[in-house]
Amino acid sequence: SIEGDLPRKKVAKKRRRYECSAEGCTNKVVTGGLCVRHGAKVKRCSNKGCTNQVIKRGVCVRHGAKVKEYSSEGCTNQAQRVRGAQNKL
Repeated sequence: SIEGDLPRKKVAKKRRRYECSAEGCTNKVVTGGLCVRHGAKVKRCSNKGCTNQVIKRGVCVRHGAKVKEYSSEGCTNQAQRVRGAQNKL
C-alpha cells in the first residue's frame, strides 16, 4: 500500500505539569501539591551550616553531589536539560 511507504510523523508527547493547589496560583508543584511560596518544603544540604538546595544524596554540589559534565571534546561545562532536544550524555 501507499501508506506503508511513507515515513511516519513523530508525535510529541504531552508533558503534564501540575499546578499549585492554592487558589489562583499557577506555579509548578514542588511537593504535596504546593509550590514553595505556598508551603512546599525544599530539602536543604545536610552539611552543617549549609543552606544550599539538595542535588543528590542529601548534599549540594559544593559538598559532593556529582553533576554530569558535557561529553563533547574539550568542553567542561555542566550538562543542561533542553526541552525538545536529545540528551548528549
